Amino acid sequence: MAVTRHGDPQAFFAAAARMVARGVATATVLASWRDWIAREPPEPDEAPYLATYVDDAGAAGLAFRRRDYAVRIENSDDAAAVAFARDIEADWPQLQGVVGTLDACAAFARAWHGLTGRAHALRFHLRSHVLTEVNPVPNPSGTMRAATEADVFWVIAALAAFIVEAGLPDEPTGAAELAPRGIERDEIRIWDDGGPLAFARWTPAGMDTARIGPVWTTRHARRRGFATALVAALSRELLVAGRREIALDTDVANPTSNSVYARVGFRPLCDFYHYDFIDR
Repeated sequence: MAVTRHGDPQAFFAAAARMVARGVATATVLASWRDWIAREPPEPDEAPYLATYVDDAGAAGLAFRRRDYAVRIENSDDAAAVAFARDIEADWPQLQGVVGTLDACAAFARAWHGLTGRAHALRFHLRSHVLTEVNPVPNPSGTMRAATEADVFWVIAALAAFIVEAGLPDEPTGAAELAPRGIERDEIRIWDDGGPLAFARWTPAGMDTARIGPVWTTRHARRRGFATALVAALSRELLVAGRREIALDTDVANPTSNSVYARVGFRPLCDFYHYDFIDR
C-alpha cells in the first residue's frame, strides 16, 4: 500500500491513534503535535506533512513535519521509513533531516542518499524520559516564578543562547517570536535569586501529560542546583494541576542534564536520533 498523506490534521491523528500503542513516548510526541497545531494552525501557504503507512505485511509508520524542520518518523518499520523517503523527496529534496529510532532513521537515510545523493550526519542521540512523582531535591537560594512581560528580553536572550549552545538547527533569531508567545501562554518559569538565573518551558501534550523543555541556566549560575530545583518545582506544579505524567527529552551526550533529571525523578523510556542531511 502507498503512503497516505492527510490534508486534515484530525484525520491524521485519528489514523495515528491506532499505532501509538507501540510506545508511550510516541503517544506524548503526537499529543504535543496535536496541541501545537491546535494552538498554532498552519498558515495557508504552510501545509504540514502528515502521513501514515500500513502495508499488507504488517509494516507501519507515522511521519510528520512542519515548516523547515526535520521530518519525524514514529513507530516506523524499515519499509515505512523507505516509503516516506520516496514520498517526501518529490516535494522537499532539501529536507533538513530526519528524527526517529535508530533503525528507522538509518533506513530513511539510506533511501534518501539513493534518491538525492545527499549524505547524513548525526546531530543528536536523544533519550525520552517520563516522570510521575517528583523526588525531594535540595533547595538552593531563590524561588521559581512565572515569567512576565518584564522578563521578555531576558527570556529572548536566554532562549537564543540555548539554541546556539545546544546545536539546534533552529535560527537563534526565532527566540524573538517564541519567547513572548511562551510568556503570554504562561508556559515559561524562571528561577529567580535577585534576578533570573534559569528558565524552563512547558507545553501541553494532551489532557494528561505535559512536556518540559528547553531548560537553560546562565553560565555564571551553573552547577549550583538551580536547574534541578526549577525542573522539580515545575514538575510538581504540573502534577498538582492535574497532569499525570511529565515528559522530556535529553541529549545523551550531555551527562549533566541527564543526571539532573534522574535526580528529579525522570526515568528513561527510549532513545531516538536526529540525522542532518548534507550535500557533499
